[in-house]
Amino acid sequence: MQDIDLIELISIAAVFLLIFRRFIFPRRRRRTRPQRTPYTPPKSEIPVPKNAIIVDGSNVMHWGPEPSAKILSQVLRSLARAGYTPIVFFDASVGYVLDDHYYDEAKLAPLLGISQEHIYVVNKGVVADERILSEATNHGLRVVSNDRFRDWRVQFPHAAKKGVLLGGTWREGTVVWRGKLDRQVVRDQVERLSEAAV
Repeated sequence: MQDIDLIELISIAAVFLLIFRRFIFPRRRRRTRPQRTPYTPPKSEIPVPKNAIIVDGSNVMHWGPEPSAKILSQVLRSLARAGYTPIVFFDASVGYVLDDHYYDEAKLAPLLGISQEHIYVVNKGVVADERILSEATNHGLRVVSNDRFRDWRVQFPHAAKKGVLLGGTWREGTVVWRGKLDRQVVRDQVERLSEAAV
């Protein structure tokens, strides 16, 4: 009988201690960290030739069965033959995808066969898609990628315009484009940019 009284007494004491702790020593509220503002590059961070086209290098190198600098190089040659000057953007992890160590612009240039002034490896923690779309929007350029950039279309409505995104694939040793790859689009871009400058 005394065991039951002792258990009841301990239970009642525990309830009072919990209530006492709750009201006398309330929990401190966690401080919330201030939200970081997303990276927004300056208006014109890179020099852009009149016939430029932006290439999502991290996406295009996956057009074949495995990530390949050779496939990307062939895509860049195809663009050059069509009269474009490709400007290639990569995620910071591009070297680890290709060769298990970091690659910068100087290391990528000989692999791709283009000038390192037209290659940009974004910093770790920076989203390459945002940088690609920012430059394409600022300069009215087309983007070569199979990514449809649906998550970015509110921030960059340029990506939703017809003909801006140009996709493709690598089939039997050749580049197969999913869209028109002609210089008329470049001429239209130059006219739009010159009208915007006036």
